[in-house]
Amino acid sequence: MRTHYRTRGFSTRPQRGLRSHRVLRPVAGQCFEIDIRLENNHWVVGIPEIDEATEANTRAAVELAARECIAAKTGIPIGYISVWVRD
Repeated sequence: MRTHYRTRGFSTRPQRGLRSHRVLRPVAGQCFEIDIRLENNHWVVGIPEIDEATEANTRAAVELAARECIAAKTGIPIGYISVWVRD
């Protein structure tokens, strides 16, 4: 009795029906530098590039508050905005 085993050879071509592995490319966006300081139990966030300031209750909320302010002022979608905190 003969048994047939189908073996798959190694190929550089993608197999049909299988999704190819995609590498995510960097997305276009904009990075803003922000200044932060603690005043009266809340954080003041300065965004010199657009000449704006906002506040956050906690240190963890500083980045989101800055991104929301930048998005509202410039019209850039919030997902495309990154911030760099200068302590």
